[in-house]
Amino acid sequence: MGENGEIIWRVSALTDEAAEHLVGPASKIDSFTLRNLNETFTVRRRQFDSFGVDHLLGILKSEAGPTFRVRFATPTAFKSKGRYVIMPDVRLVFQNLLMRYNQAYAGDCEIDPETLEYISEHVSITSYNLCSRYFPRTMGKADKIPAFAGTLTLRAFGPQSLQGLVAMLLAFGEASGVGVKTSMGMGGMQLLKGPSNRKGGTVGR
Repeated sequence: MGENGEIIWRVSALTDEAAEHLVGPASKIDSFTLRNLNETFTVRRRQFDSFGVDHLLGILKSEAGPTFRVRFATPTAFKSKGRYVIMPDVRLVFQNLLMRYNQAYAGDCEIDPETLEYISEHVSITSYNLCSRYFPRTMGKADKIPAFAGTLTLRAFGPQSLQGLVAMLLAFGEASGVGVKTSMGMGGMQLLKGPSNRKGGTVGR
């Protein structure tokens, strides 16, 4: 939901191939009907944003600064030991982002445990304004996923290389989403303070 009450439909793609099959067709839609609501919506405005891997690597090497403010725009949750985690946790956030980044650009979900441990030990949540949310698995059904939404501030207590890595992963997260069920609309995030990609979009090679 936008600031003026408009509904924002965001389509993100992490590769050129995904953009061709997702963003391209979606850009041609002038109206669509949600069958569960039996309501038709008209597209009033389109915005396209894209950035490449070079942009992310530039963030990695930049003087990003130690403080980052993140908005979880749609209900966000993680899963650990078979249970939903409905509070943001530094380890779970960056574990998920590292996994997604590696899967998109290295073809492998494996992450370096030492890198994750270093981030977990040197990045802290310094403030937050969060509330609980529920995400329905199916429109109109009682089965809902417990989650959270809102904003938080992170601080990286470490060298520029750590700050750059945190900045890059959070910027990547604007396009990839974070946590569970991102393909259904959960885990939408926006970097409010830091090297943001603005409203995100497609990530190309």
